[in-house]
Amino acid sequence: MRQLVHYYDTHEAFLSWTEENNIINSNKLLIEINFPSSKQDKLKSMLNTLAEDFSEATIMGMQSFKSFINHTVSDINEQPVISIMEFQCSRISSLVLNLNENHVKGEEKKPDITAIEKYLEADTQALKILSSYNGSNTSKYINALGLTFGHLKIFGGAATNVDQTLSESFIFLGTTLYSNAVLLIFMHGENLNIELFQTFDWKPISKKKKITKAKDSAILTIEQSPALDIYRKYFPNIDNDPSVFAQVPLYITKNNISYATHILGSDVGNHSLEISQPLTEGDVVQLSIGNYNAMMNRTQEIYDFLKHTPAQAIWIGASLSYEYGFRIPIIHYLSTIKNTNHIFGYTTAQEYFNTENQPNTYHNYTFLMAAISESNSAYIELEEYKDENITPFEIANKNLYSIMHKTAHELNLLTENLENMVNQRTKQLEKLNQELQIKIDNAVRKEKQQNAIMNQQSRLASMGEILENIAHQWRQPLNTVSWIMNDTLIKAKLGKSDEIDLEELAKKVNNSIQFMSETVEDFRRFVDHSDLAQTFNIKKTIDSTILLIKETLIKSNIQIELDCPDNITYKGFENDFKHVIMNLINNARDAFEERKILDGLIYIRVYHEKDELIIAVRDNAGGIEKPILKNIFEPYFTTKHKSKGTGLGLYMTKNLIEKVHGTIEAISIMNKKTTFIIKLPDNKEEQKKKIENKNRSK
Repeated sequence: MRQLVHYYDTHEAFLSWTEENNIINSNKLLIEINFPSSKQDKLKSMLNTLAEDFSEATIMGMQSFKSFINHTVSDINEQPVISIMEFQCSRISSLVLNLNENHVKGEEKKPDITAIEKYLEADTQALKILSSYNGSNTSKYINALGLTFGHLKIFGGAATNVDQTLSESFIFLGTTLYSNAVLLIFMHGENLNIELFQTFDWKPISKKKKITKAKDSAILTIEQSPALDIYRKYFPNIDNDPSVFAQVPLYITKNNISYATHILGSDVGNHSLEISQPLTEGDVVQLSIGNYNAMMNRTQEIYDFLKHTPAQAIWIGASLSYEYGFRIPIIHYLSTIKNTNHIFGYTTAQEYFNTENQPNTYHNYTFLMAAISESNSAYIELEEYKDENITPFEIANKNLYSIMHKTAHELNLLTENLENMVNQRTKQLEKLNQELQIKIDNAVRKEKQQNAIMNQQSRLASMGEILENIAHQWRQPLNTVSWIMNDTLIKAKLGKSDEIDLEELAKKVNNSIQFMSETVEDFRRFVDHSDLAQTFNIKKTIDSTILLIKETLIKSNIQIELDCPDNITYKGFENDFKHVIMNLINNARDAFEERKILDGLIYIRVYHEKDELIIAVRDNAGGIEKPILKNIFEPYFTTKHKSKGTGLGLYMTKNLIEKVHGTIEAISIMNKKTTFIIKLPDNKEEQKKKIENKNRSK
């Protein structure tokens, strides 16, 4: 028996190679192809040509995005790699289980054991499995094969592609490709011997967590939290980077056996994980990562395995997880094999391996090597393994992973100890929390009462301002009524009753009384408090607020400029909004009076920005000093004389703005201007639609 490996370029070159090595068409040839590309047309053309030249041989293989080239590992190679095993007396037979045939949707696929048993012979030694069936029930299917044919040596793996969309990878037998099938290669012969070497070098790094809800192949919750959260805690971008699942698998210890399960994907909608091996509620899982130090130490074990195991051919299956930071150990595994004719295998989505002491045939995250021989005295020629071949980079990696795993172990122990301490203190804290809650409730109640008092104080101060304005505004109409009455009385006494126009007098008196009534109505609307949010026109509300204190502004020679579109509306508490505007105007007016500024100007601008309504109130009252600026929103803070201010205006303004989830800030330049900027959450698109509808109606 012999094995030869060829890196395929052209068929002419391949034929020249077979002639040089005296490879003759026969049923003793097993031609196996690692096809890294997704170009199926290229593969079909190649298979058709091979089938013509080697019609009696068994031609098979599968897609695998990574190739073993000489003594390296490559994922940029698109050329097929061909292994030819030429047996002397052993025999090969094959069977494709096409899972697309006779499939009933929703039913779990099960192997047809009766059909498979027909291929068994008295001297059948091994069963090689290649699969493009990478679903959630693959493990049950493969384990069923292993359970039935456990007396055979079973090895193999599942196809992969560069995009790692495992359901789209393929296998092939002869000239036919299969996208959802299992290929069985039966190896028969009394002198045939196959020995298997398997490693699993993944180590848990996180705290143990129990699965609390699982359904079919999905894990729904872990420790009462969505299953996907076990990854989101460490990998916030997990929704966009599913490769994390291959790098950091779930680690399970069950029935004294440790293994890792491949996560096929996640459902962002219900935050669940779809796994390749069914787990049940109560199973304990951990996050894990490859143990680089242990992997590197396997090099000596593989050297010893090959040195003491008869072998004329080697087959390798390496989990796709080795693609993420663990290629170097595999390169070291290959480095002991002297002749490249024995370096052939695949990157596998699952690895199939079965011995008497192993209950399952289906595995993930393993490295598998099969030594095949027809002679008990034939051995693979090896290069002696030497530790000095390890570079400083590889030593640094070993040290780094060693530190990481030890640190993770220590942190897990520390976490367990802390949890015990937390559990011991939980009851004490619960009692303290109950007592604290009572105190907090009392404090909150007291604070609400205090806020209500301060709110009332602030409103009363504003009402005082308005009453003063009402007094100013009533003075003129009262004087008018008084003058009309006096003039009428004098004319009556002088006997000039005919000069009295009663209709005109009544009209003038009525106008004055109407003006006074409207003034009282404006005041009533200001003090009328409502707990229901309503939609109101911003400009009209600001105008009516200015009107309430118009007289004091005229008295202080203060001008107000309002830059506000007519059609801006806002849903909120109108009286609170009036209170805010009045507080800001009064605050500016007091600053003008205190600094004796005669040409005071308050500029109010209202506009939309993104999804916010902005109200900017700017004055030229000389600015606010920095040490004072940071305190202006605190309760009872004021720089005014006690007869002029309570220190509640800006505090209550801030409270009223935050009540509707808005913000207010003050920007001030000393000796220049101060601007208060209010930002209120608002739906700009909704506002735009209202404006458009209003314009259409016009």
